Amino acid sequence: MSALDTGVIVAIGNDQESTTPRAWVGCLSCYNSGSLFGKWIDGVECDDLESAGIATMETVGEYSAYRCVKCFGDEFSVMDHENFLGLITGECSTTEAAEAARQLADIADDEREIVIAWLSNGMKFDLETMRDSYIGEYSSDQDMAEEYISGTGMLDDAPEFLARYFDYESFARDLMHDIFEVSGHYFRSY
Repeated sequence: MSALDTGVIVAIGNDQESTTPRAWVGCLSCYNSGSLFGKWIDGVECDDLESAGIATMETVGEYSAYRCVKCFGDEFSVMDHENFLGLITGECSTTEAAEAARQLADIADDEREIVIAWLSNGMKFDLETMRDSYIGEYSSDQDMAEEYISGTGMLDDAPEFLARYFDYESFARDLMHDIFEVSGHYFRSY
């Protein structure tokens, strides 16, 4: 008796190090009948259930729909997912998951943590706005303020003895009125 015959889900070859968005797409008719039938697939392929082997495409007149290869049901859902960086949460449609995965494909590996910080602050997924708003990663508000002063050259013309009395902590507090920070990542608030 196989795992499919008993309705048990077995994760085989799940690459825990992967950053590829993946989703477990299942047939809702099978689920409502007490059976789990579905498969883990790459997120960008969530809207191609025929290639995934869990459905066939049926066309009647102008209407086309995927049909489950097990029960012939026509409703599918993403019941679990990983590596979507918070862009989708909970269960969703296969189309929504595929669209989110395609958006995430534009993210460089070194930006993943930045995107997570951006989204966790309730910001909308917009890579261009995020990239324009991103200031950098710092260990404290004061470190960020010191880098800002150094980068802009604000104190370059001040005599050295006077510049050492500059209050970076106070300046950082003022800067933070227009900046937000999540897990050490600093963004401008537009």
